[in-house]
Amino acid sequence: MTRFLTLLCCLAASVSVAVAQSADQSEQSQRIDQLVRAKVDQVGQDRRPGIDEYTFCRRVYLDTIGRIPTIDELEMFIEDKDPDKRAGLIRKLLHSKGYQSHWYNYWADLLRVKYVGDKLHHPGNYAQWIKESLRSNKPYDQMAHELINAGGPLYKPGNGATGFYARESMPLDHLANSVKTFLGLSIECAQCHDHPFDIWTQKDFYKLAAFSSKTHLRVDPTANLEKKYAKDRRILKNKSFDEWIVYRESVRVKHAAIHGNGTGFMRLPHDYQYDDGKPHEVMEANVLFGEMPNLNHKVTKAELDTLNHKNAGPPINSRESLADWMVSSDNPLFTKSIVNRLWHQVMGTELVGPLGSLSPDDMGPHPELTEELVAIMKASRYDLKRFLSVLFNSRAYQSRAATLNADGPDYVLDGPIVRRLSAEAIVDSFLSLKTEDPDQYVPTEFQWDGFTHFYEKAQKMNVQDFVDYSIKGPGRAAFQKREEKAAKKRNGDMGPKHLWRVSTYGHVDGSHEVAMLLGKSDRELIDGANKEPNIPQILYLMNGHLEHEIMSQPLAYLHRKLEGITNPDQRMEVIWKAILGRLPKASERALVAHEQDDLIWALLNSNEFRFAK
Repeated sequence: MTRFLTLLCCLAASVSVAVAQSADQSEQSQRIDQLVRAKVDQVGQDRRPGIDEYTFCRRVYLDTIGRIPTIDELEMFIEDKDPDKRAGLIRKLLHSKGYQSHWYNYWADLLRVKYVGDKLHHPGNYAQWIKESLRSNKPYDQMAHELINAGGPLYKPGNGATGFYARESMPLDHLANSVKTFLGLSIECAQCHDHPFDIWTQKDFYKLAAFSSKTHLRVDPTANLEKKYAKDRRILKNKSFDEWIVYRESVRVKHAAIHGNGTGFMRLPHDYQYDDGKPHEVMEANVLFGEMPNLNHKVTKAELDTLNHKNAGPPINSRESLADWMVSSDNPLFTKSIVNRLWHQVMGTELVGPLGSLSPDDMGPHPELTEELVAIMKASRYDLKRFLSVLFNSRAYQSRAATLNADGPDYVLDGPIVRRLSAEAIVDSFLSLKTEDPDQYVPTEFQWDGFTHFYEKAQKMNVQDFVDYSIKGPGRAAFQKREEKAAKKRNGDMGPKHLWRVSTYGHVDGSHEVAMLLGKSDRELIDGANKEPNIPQILYLMNGHLEHEIMSQPLAYLHRKLEGITNPDQRMEVIWKAILGRLPKASERALVAHEQDDLIWALLNSNEFRFAK
């Protein structure tokens, strides 16, 4: 009885917390709307009208889980009589598998998750770390801190944050990308010379780089461990290239790791040309702005200046101090940068400025709104779902989308803009027409790949085991295929690939060629996706197999919903709701005379299908 009462108390407490959080979020949404209304009135601009239930449903599905709603999902929402059903749908979508799928695409682009040959052999562990962070709703500041400070084995399951450093193993390039990713600050020019358009100097850059000095990716065993492998490595290389390469690659999977945690010192380059320093001079770590964290140096700058120019001092874990500074709520750019990013992703406009080119002092065209959103993110403790919920529940988000053109309004932060869907959202939206459960095969737990699978197996292997594995093995290509096959078997049934969402694809599944054609990022650059249409895209959609999979497949969900409907007007309504998420307009009713497949083809190739509005 006591346990039962305790359980009831716990449930009551949970409900009370949830209600309190919901009230807080509602107040935060209202504060956003108050600021927006005041600004609109100040500039003498008309307030945007709200949107109907059909428009809201399609919009929030696309922005929250990256696909259009199925016709059943749409009708269920439309028929719901709950006056608070919009907030309920937002809650449901933010806690669905589709959320992980959609936002993985976003973070994978920002963090540039891709296969890069002999350095980051395979990005599977890195991708799984991001997916698990989304599934567990890991706070953003914790995510960023773990990425900046990651170390240890590259392929150890759960240690995928190391992929962030391995992705760009050149230390100075990695620093510049880290600053752009998490602070929205462009300092890469200062790597080679004083920044021509900003205050940052080359010396500033090297002082910041000192936090992570002597951090490096090493794919081979460390020197002391290499002694165990060297003899057999030489024998196998002279005997058989296939055996040597399997030996090398399998040993690397076990030992590839991020080493070093920062010494707090960095030397200026050999060709340094400015008067404020000299080549190879020691730079002591310092931040670009804000409060400098304490570092426990084991040597002084003066002592280090007397040593060999390659010496940067002993490790002191200064990289963790860099992570602390970067993700601090007191850092004027960290919170502002992620708020700017999420606003841009949801609303389509820049709240503060260009995503990768902010300044510590800039607050954008509406400083009060920026300040409020920064405060909301901090109050949310960097819970991204909670912050997104505040945005989605705002009247600003639920207002009519504006089209930006030469005659557009001066103030554009009062709601979303009409914008083209991402490549992944276009492809994934076809799943909403092919199956009643488009998110069915989105994984909900860690997915093994050949590298994480073999890493785990290799922990029990000694040197002789690696020799036997290489001699008796099938050669390099077959070695990788064999491990990938074993990993897939370990993952269990993942369903047919034609029903996978784009986020489910990994390196071994091949690049999603259709998504690439439609502008999916190749992840070479931060924010590398392209939403600009081009002729090949248009021709592909006009003649490609995406529409064919809908029109010619009687088992496609859209066709199953149309089965048995003989009334042309009713059939038209099903097609319009399934593809465009709305009822046909009066001006479109004349199209009812056209063939069913022609109507489906036309709508799938319309701008309305490819745009969020």
